[in-house]
Order: sequence, then C-alpha cells, then structure tokens
Amino acid sequence: MKYEKTTKIWLDKLDVYTEAQLLAIPSDNGWSLGQVYVHLILATDHFFLKNAERCLNKEDTQRGGRKNRNGIIIFVLGGFPNKKYKMPKANEVIPRQPESLEELRVKLLRSIAFGKDITQQLESHDPKEKIQHPAFGYLNAKEWYSMCEMHFRHHLRQMKRIEKSLGI
Repeated sequence: MKYEKTTKIWLDKLDVYTEAQLLAIPSDNGWSLGQVYVHLILATDHFFLKNAERCLNKEDTQRGGRKNRNGIIIFVLGGFPNKKYKMPKANEVIPRQPESLEELRVKLLRSIAFGKDITQQLESHDPKEKIQHPAFGYLNAKEWYSMCEMHFRHHLRQMKRIEKSLGI
C-alpha cells in the first residue's frame, strides 16, 4: 500500500541522519527533523489510525456525514496542496525532541505495523461509519487511513527544506 511505501522513505532516512542532524534546529527556527518525526508518529498513531480503528469498531462514530470543501479538495487531489499549514492555536503543540534515532525507528516500525493491522480490516469496513475531522469534515475508516499517507507525504517537503537548511 502507499502508506507502507511512504513511511519506508522516512524509515530509510533514519539510516542517513546523525543524532546531531536529527536534533539540529534549521535556520528558519522551525522544527528539527526529529520533531517532525515525533509529530508524524503521534499524529499517525493517536489521530489518523486511531480514528480509522474507531470507525472500524463503530466507536463514537456517526452514520453518514460529508466531507467539507477542504476535505473534498484533499481527496480529489490525493494529497495536501503544496503550501505550509498552521495548526489552530487551540491544537498547536510543538513536538518534543526525540531521545535517539533508535527511539524513532522503533516507534515508526510500530506505526507501520499498526497501519498494516488497519489495512487488513479495511475491506470489510462500513463506509457510512464516520468521525469528524476538524478541518476536512466527516471521514470513514479508509479515508482516515488514507490521511496517514497523505500526511507523511506532505511532510516530505518539510524534510527537504530542513535537509537543505542543514546542508544534508
């Protein structure tokens, strides 16, 4: 699946970076590469895949509901438009620095396994069981799962900007 392929890019990069590069703050004072990894893992495990799982288990879902305009655009495009997004102040969290490359590797492999588990359940999902995404409207299990890969892919642009800033 696309999710595994895209997350493998991130996993393979952990063999390229040094601990110092992982923790270095880029010249624009944005997140370090390590903070981007922490953000991706947390968003995947505790938001995207967790909501896919909740839809599969019909846990706090609703029957029906639509994507809003932004949700329709994201899914028609198959990903996020090429622009920077700001989290709403109420949801804004600056990710912590990771402890090590190995911590990220273990957690990313666990996320990939969680994604594989969800993938195996998607064939029998009920597309009408949905949970509201704060920016995109109501999504079903397959759509929440698709958001994982889109999110990882969206942050590839950030990865490239940081690498350039650090001379990697």
